[in-house]
Amino acid sequence: MKLFLGLFALLPAPIAAGRRAVTTTALAVLVLAAQQPVATAASTNYSDDKTAPTQVFADVLGRYIFDGQVAGTGLNTTSCASSVSPVNCVDYITINLPTGIAISSINLDYYDSTDDRAFIGFQQGSQFTANQATGAGMLAYNHFGWRGLCATTYGSLRLPSASAVNNCTNGTTTDPVSTPTTTDLLTNLNASSPTPGYLGSGDYSFWIQQVSGDSRYTFTVQSYEVPGPLPVVGAAAAFGWSRRLRRRLGAKSLG
Repeated sequence: MKLFLGLFALLPAPIAAGRRAVTTTALAVLVLAAQQPVATAASTNYSDDKTAPTQVFADVLGRYIFDGQVAGTGLNTTSCASSVSPVNCVDYITINLPTGIAISSINLDYYDSTDDRAFIGFQQGSQFTANQATGAGMLAYNHFGWRGLCATTYGSLRLPSASAVNNCTNGTTTDPVSTPTTTDLLTNLNASSPTPGYLGSGDYSFWIQQVSGDSRYTFTVQSYEVPGPLPVVGAAAAFGWSRRLRRRLGAKSLG
């Protein structure tokens, strides 16, 4: 509150416009404040339970943003590398697309890790029930990081050998590929991954995993509104109008 009082103290005294000058200047200050960059939020601790994934909701731009951390600093990673039920090395997330909404892309925007790759897979439904050993039941899956699905930006934890011009690496090495691959999971699938096809309204659940390194990630699931068909009455009216228009044009051409 003291900050705003200080800002108002610096405002010029109104001359001809009276109180409007103060109001206009104050609004300008508030607009400038709103344009300042907002600090990056801390990563979310998503559910470790495949039967109860954390639900993420869309923002005003139709984006479902996952900003998480798996096998991170201070987490119990011992059980992640064992055959025991994993703890803190998995994130389960679910989203719900309302009627008339579909998914256009699933982009990896950020990756920061001491390991060159983590894993993501997803399926239909509000729980993750797909076979995690064979991939059966998943719509798509791939590794992500600087092997497999590439990120658009990276943090300070990535290996020095991966800090060349191109962020992605070639095969199992840390050599950068000549052409960076796509960040979109829907167009950069594992060779044995199913084709996701059309992803319309309904529930989708995601499984994100890392068993060998402190890893933070940001995925953006972008949705869009699917154009609906014309109402029956509207379609009939449009059809009738188009027929009358064609008749008129035909009459003029004959004349």
